Amino acid sequence: MTEPAHILAVDDDATIRRMLQILLTDAGYRVSLASSGEEALAYLELVTPDLILMDVVMPGLSGREVMRRIKEDSERPFIPVILITGRGDQESKVDALDAGADDFLVKPVDLTELLARVRSMLRLQRSQRSLRAEQRKTELLLHLTRELGTTLDLDQLLTHFLNRLADAVGAVRASIILLTSDQTRLFSNTRNRPTIPLADILAHGVAGWVLRERTPVIIEDTRTDPRWMAVTAQQRAVRSVAAAPIVREGHALAAITLVHHTPGYFTSEHLDLLNSVAAQSAIALENAELFRLTRSQRDLLERRAEELQRINQVSRYLAELMSPDQLLRLVVHLIHHTFGYPIVTIVLREGERLVLRAAAGGPVVEQAIGASLPAGASVAGWAIAHQEPLNVPDVRQDERYASFGAEASVRAELAVPIQTAREVFGALSVMAYAPGAFGEPDIRLLSTLSSQLGVALDNARLFDTEQRRVRQLGLVNNLSLAVTARLDSPENLATAADAVATIFDVALCGIVLAGSGARNAFQETVYATQGMGDALPLRQIAERLELPAPRIITSFESDDCLREFAPQLAAAGVTSLALAPLLAGGSQIGLVALDISSPARPFQVADLALLETVASLLAQVVQNARLYREVEDERSTLGAVLRGAADPILLIDPHDRLLLANPAAERRLDLGANGGRPIDQLLNNRDVLRALDGTRNGGLPLAAEVALPDGATFNVSVAPVRSADGALIGRVAVMQDITAIKELERAEQERLRAVFRRYVSPQVVEEVLAGGADFGAPEERNVVVLFADMRGYTTLAEGLEPHILVGQILNRYFTAMTEVLYRHGGTIDKFMGDGLIGVFGVPIARADDVQRSLLAAVDLQLAFAELRETWRRELGLNLGMGVGVGYGPALVGNIGSPQRLDYTVIGDVVNTANRLSGLAHADQIIVSHRLVDALPRDWQAPWQLRPIGPVLLKGKHDPHSVYEIVYQVALHSDA
Repeated sequence: MTEPAHILAVDDDATIRRMLQILLTDAGYRVSLASSGEEALAYLELVTPDLILMDVVMPGLSGREVMRRIKEDSERPFIPVILITGRGDQESKVDALDAGADDFLVKPVDLTELLARVRSMLRLQRSQRSLRAEQRKTELLLHLTRELGTTLDLDQLLTHFLNRLADAVGAVRASIILLTSDQTRLFSNTRNRPTIPLADILAHGVAGWVLRERTPVIIEDTRTDPRWMAVTAQQRAVRSVAAAPIVREGHALAAITLVHHTPGYFTSEHLDLLNSVAAQSAIALENAELFRLTRSQRDLLERRAEELQRINQVSRYLAELMSPDQLLRLVVHLIHHTFGYPIVTIVLREGERLVLRAAAGGPVVEQAIGASLPAGASVAGWAIAHQEPLNVPDVRQDERYASFGAEASVRAELAVPIQTAREVFGALSVMAYAPGAFGEPDIRLLSTLSSQLGVALDNARLFDTEQRRVRQLGLVNNLSLAVTARLDSPENLATAADAVATIFDVALCGIVLAGSGARNAFQETVYATQGMGDALPLRQIAERLELPAPRIITSFESDDCLREFAPQLAAAGVTSLALAPLLAGGSQIGLVALDISSPARPFQVADLALLETVASLLAQVVQNARLYREVEDERSTLGAVLRGAADPILLIDPHDRLLLANPAAERRLDLGANGGRPIDQLLNNRDVLRALDGTRNGGLPLAAEVALPDGATFNVSVAPVRSADGALIGRVAVMQDITAIKELERAEQERLRAVFRRYVSPQVVEEVLAGGADFGAPEERNVVVLFADMRGYTTLAEGLEPHILVGQILNRYFTAMTEVLYRHGGTIDKFMGDGLIGVFGVPIARADDVQRSLLAAVDLQLAFAELRETWRRELGLNLGMGVGVGYGPALVGNIGSPQRLDYTVIGDVVNTANRLSGLAHADQIIVSHRLVDALPRDWQAPWQLRPIGPVLLKGKHDPHSVYEIVYQVALHSDA
C-alpha cells in the first residue's frame, strides 16, 4: 500500500503540474502545486511537505537556486528534492546531484519510475526525520545531564529539570514525587500546591503504581483509568499521562509524571525519552539527596554545638561553686535566661518531703522557695520516685500535677530527676504557659543538665563534708608524724591516745596492745587519756572481743560479750563506745576504744570510717616496730650464714650495683669491700658478667656455667628477689664450684661416645650427645629393622682358612655394610656371623627414616655386588646376600644387667625382618607391607616396589603381605 504523504510539485508548465497532480493523487498522496520558484519558497514558509518534485528550468528562480536555499536552511526539517529536466546527458545529472538534489528524472518522465522514485525518497525522508528526532532526544538528554551536574540544591535542580522536560515533550505539566529518607516530597514545574495527600497518590495513584511495579506506563485516556486521581478542575482536564520510575541500584528513588490535555498524546517515543531521562537523573537525584541530608546534618550539628556551648557554660559555673545553696540558685537562673524556659524550679528530697530550694521565672514562684509537699506529690515527685523524666503536655489534664506556688496559668511541665549513680537528690522542672511546649530535645537537654547538676551537687555536699574532715586529717597527719618518729617508743602510743581523742572530740580514748606471743594475749600496757585506763576495763574488753571491722556499741546489756562489763561502764558514765581493731596480717593485735557518750556531737558513719583509718595507721606503726626488731634479728642471722658459706654469694640491685658479697665471693672474684659500685666495674670476666645479667630470661630464675681463668668451673644460679607486693628489688647469685663434677661429666661423655660409635656414625654420636637427653632409657617407638644375611656362607666357612674367612671376607663385608648404613643415618644393632641387623629411627628419629631404610637396602645390595666381583676375581667365590626390611613398634634402649648393657631393639618387628630376610634369595630385597603403607603418598621411589603377595612367616598365624624392590642388579641363584 502506498504510504500517505504530502508532495509539493513545482513546474512552470500547467499541463505537467496537472499531470503530476492526477498521477500522485491517484497513488494516494496529498499534492500541492506551485508554478514558480518564488511561489514554492513562499509556500515553504507556511507548510513543510514531505517531498518536492521540481523542474530545473523555470522563469525567475531556477530549480537549482530554490533547492540551494532549501538546503541552506538548517532549521528546516529534511525535505528530499527530485529535480526534473529535459537534459539527459551525464554532465547535467552530475551538476544536479552536486547542487544538492536527492534524485534526478529526465523528461519525458516514465510514470512508473516516477512513483518508484517518490516512494524511495519518502522512505529516505522518514529515516532522516527519525534520525533528527533521535538527535533532538540526545540533545535534550545532554542538556539535562549538564543541568543535573550544575547544582546539588534539590529545589533548584528539579525546577530546571522539570521545566526543560515539559518543554521538550510538550507536556502541560511535569512533576516528580521524591522518596527521601525522612519524608516524601512533590516537585512540579508549576507552583500549584498538591491538593491530594501524597500518601494517597503513593497508595492508589499513577506515581505509586510505577514505583511499586518499577515499570513505566502510558494512560491514553484518564477517564478510563482509575489510577489517575483528580479532585480539581485542572486535574480533571488531563487526558493523557506518561509516568516512569527513577531507579538506582534496585532502589526506587522517585517517579516522573507528564500530563497533557489531549487523549493519546504520549507515544512510545515519549516513554523511551522518559526512561532515558530517568536513567540520566538517578545519580544526580541521589547525590542531591545526599547533599540535602549532609546539609541538614550540618545544621543539626551546628545547633547541637551551640547547645553544647551553653551547656558547657553552665557546667563551668557548676564546677566553680561548692556551696549547695548558691549552686542551686545559679543553675535555675542560668537555665531560665540561657535557654528561655519561662519557669525553672529545683526541688530536693528531704526525708519524706519535697522542698522547693531554687526557682526563677517570676516573683510568685520565687517567693514560694522553701515550700514543701509530700514526697509522692507533684510531677517532680513522680520523676524522683521513678528516676526518669516526665513530660506533662497539659497539667490541667494530669492529676499528678501539684503547684509549689507557680501561677495558675501554667499549662505544661517537664521534670527530670537530679541523680548520680549513688543517690537521687531531687528534680529539675521547667514550666510553660502553652500546652505541649516541651519535646524530646528539651528532655535531652534537661537530662544532660540535671546529670551535671547531680554530680555538682554531690561534689558540693562532699566538699562541705570534707571541710569538716580537713581538720581531722590534719590532726591524723600530725599523729602519723609523731608515732612514726620512734618505732619502738612506748610513749608514742600514749601520745597517740591523746591525739585520737582530739581528732574525734571525745573525752576518753584508750589503746590496748596484744603481746607478741600467743594470739589475743593482751598483756601490754593500756595507753589511755587521763582517767580512762583506770575507769574502764579496756584490757578485758579487748580480750573478749574479736572484731573484723570498727563497731559502735550503744547497748552493753544486749551485747553478749560486754554484758558483764555493763555495770562498770555505767558507773563511769559510759553509755556508748566506738571500737576499732588494730589488724595486722588478718590478726587482731590491739584495740582502740572511744567514749562517744556525749550527745553534743553524734558519731557518724564517716567518723567510723576515719576511726578505721586511724586504727590502720596505729596498727601499721606497731607492726613496723615489731617487724623492725625481727628484721634486725634476721639481718644478724643472715650475716652469720653468709660469712660461713663456702660458695660465693652476691646480692645485686635492679641497677646492676653490687649490694653485698660474702667473704667467699670476695676471695674468689677478688672483689674486696666495694659495695654500691656497678658490677661491670668490679669484674672483668665476660662470662661471669653475662651469667649475672638480670635482663636475661625476663627476670625469672636462671642458671649458667662459667669458667674462671684458673680452670675452675662454677654453676651460677641467679634468682630474682621481690618485695612482698611482687616488685623486683634485686637478684641474688650463688656460684657453686662444679669443677669436679664437670671432670666426671667429660669422662662420662667420652665413655658414651665410645659406646655410641659401636652403633652409629660419628656424626650421629655427636648429635645424640648434643641433645642432652637421657640416652639409653628404654622406650617404645616405631622403627625400621633391616636384616642382611649372606647366601652360601656355611659351605664357604667349611672350606676356607679362618684368617682368609675373617680378613678377606667378613671384615670387608661388615666394613662395606656399616659404611652404607652410616651414610643413610642407620644404626648397627649387632653383627651375627655372616649377617647384621640395622635399625632406622634410633637413637634419633627422623621424618624420612622409612625412605632412608629403602635407599640403604638397595645400596647394601649394590655394595655387596662390588664385593662379590672382588671375591670372584681374587678367591673364585660366588656369594649372595638377602635383605629383609620390617617396620613397626619396638622397645629401644639399654637392655642387660648392671655388669653388661647392650643398646638394642626388641619386638615383633625384629622377628618379622628376620623371617623376611630368610625368604629373600641372593640379591633380593623383601619389604613388609607395613613399611610400604608408612611411605608418604607423594614420595617417588627410584625403583619399583613390586607386590609378591601374602606369605606365611614362621611363628605367624596369619599370612603377611610382602613387596620386592626391583633394582638394576642381576639376580644370582641362592647358594
